[in-house]
Amino acid sequence: MSIVSSSSIAAAIKIKASSPTNYSPRPSTIVIRSSKADGPLRRPSLSPPPPPIKPTAGSPSLTPPKPKPKEEPPVAVGVTLEYQRRMAREMQDYFKKKKAEESNQGPAFGFVAKNEISNGRWAMFGFAVGLLTEYATGSDFVQQVKILLSNFGIVDLE
Repeated sequence: MSIVSSSSIAAAIKIKASSPTNYSPRPSTIVIRSSKADGPLRRPSLSPPPPPIKPTAGSPSLTPPKPKPKEEPPVAVGVTLEYQRRMAREMQDYFKKKKAEESNQGPAFGFVAKNEISNGRWAMFGFAVGLLTEYATGSDFVQQVKILLSNFGIVDLE
């Protein structure tokens, strides 16, 4: 294994395969390139096709199949800004519809997971506010309730 480096980031790691494959009798090398390395990333090249099988004296003649004519790949049309905007709008519409479908499911009240999560969050918030108020006033929860009721004029506890 060897590491090829172009800066502080390793550009590529080359690993030699331990055993030759059936298609290629020569040892092969695997290259793993870093996405943060300088320069463009290239697709790995395909290994050459295996050599044709030569018939021996006692065997019937073996002819390899004729290769199909290569078709030209379609010409890649650049992605335009308008295309990207249209795709972004379609994605936004899709996720808006999906969110609306999910929000319309199930009852609004009762033991639903969404409701239980919000209840738990409100309980944690209330507990934290109670602890901070107790720390700030120096009086415990029962004394705080007495002060609250007497300040609002509900009960006269003095």
